[in-house]
Amino acid sequence: MVSREERDNIRLSKSMTTSVMIVRRWMRGRARAMEAMNSIDQIRRSCASTTSYVSDTRDASKLATPAATDTSPLRVISSPAANVLLVAVEIDANGNKSAPMAMQKSDMVSELRLNLRDLRMVDPSFRYESSAVLARKTAVIVRLEHVRAVIQHNRVLLFDPANPSVKPLVTTLMERAAAKAHPLPFEFRVLEGMLVNVCSTLNRQLRTLMPAIESTLDTLASNTTFGSDNLQQALDRLLPLENSLNEFSVKVAQIRESFNEVLMSDEDMCEMYLTTKAVTGHQRKLDQHEELEMMFETYLKQVDSILNELTSTLRAVKSTEHVTQIRLDAMRNKILRLEVYLNLTAISLSSGTLLVGLFGMNLLSGYEEDHVAFYTVAAASIGVSMAVFRLVLSYLRLRRIFQ
Repeated sequence: MVSREERDNIRLSKSMTTSVMIVRRWMRGRARAMEAMNSIDQIRRSCASTTSYVSDTRDASKLATPAATDTSPLRVISSPAANVLLVAVEIDANGNKSAPMAMQKSDMVSELRLNLRDLRMVDPSFRYESSAVLARKTAVIVRLEHVRAVIQHNRVLLFDPANPSVKPLVTTLMERAAAKAHPLPFEFRVLEGMLVNVCSTLNRQLRTLMPAIESTLDTLASNTTFGSDNLQQALDRLLPLENSLNEFSVKVAQIRESFNEVLMSDEDMCEMYLTTKAVTGHQRKLDQHEELEMMFETYLKQVDSILNELTSTLRAVKSTEHVTQIRLDAMRNKILRLEVYLNLTAISLSSGTLLVGLFGMNLLSGYEEDHVAFYTVAAASIGVSMAVFRLVLSYLRLRRIFQ
């Protein structure tokens, strides 16, 4: 039987537990309410900032939009990026080349009907832009290696004409533009000339880089005498050559990726038929791009072959580095083995000279006049040295510390 006092204690404990749970729930509810109020404040602030941004934008649009009765041409809002000058030469459909002309980006945007961000691809100041071939409604933008161009149905703008790599391309494009008997339209003749020039440049760079790398690898593979001047010079040349090879591989991979992006998009390939759109006013169907697809596939194979050769050369460089590292480790082990032998020899000789040092003290031992004592002590010291050497070496081999 439970006494009355125990029942009161049980009821008291239950009531205390219930009150504690109520307090905890109240604290949690209060914390959630505070979080909700903070979220509401943040939403209000964001709405206020958005409202102010929209009002500022409307005011700016009112200022920038011409009046309904204004018949002046479209005005481009000036900005530092829009005022940058770009130097280009123009080649028309008859193969005529203009003198180099400097144009502002804002003028080019209104004339070519492109976005300002599209002109980043042809701006020589942006050196680290990725390679790309972009299709737009009125033009094709090309950024491949040293080629920066905007192609239209009746002309092409070639940028950075002072570049020594661009000068031969100008002559090639003039000849292709004047070839009226060619079955391809003007934009494809010009585009193919650019692809031919880019692939030729990549092949030329590859043929310049490969002999130096092969010569260095042959020197490292054939020279087995470490420390020689030829081997040291080969190792010094290998690192910059490997860096150049890696940079060249990244560049070729970007060009390959740009070709693949064009081939993967039927819309972009149909958009590149600029002459068809200029004559008929309509875009081709999505499955009518055989000429352009075959052209890009042809030069994609050339870029693939260059990239495969670079990949195999990089593997050869890595393999040679691994082999050279293994040979250096083996030579290091030989030096450590020789050092162990020299240390054992020093320990053995010091053990033998201990006996000699004992007899060399200025104390009388009774063997000073003995004619055989010298030979006995010398033989004993040599024997002790040889015994210590053999014992230490046997211990190291037994413990598998030294083989």
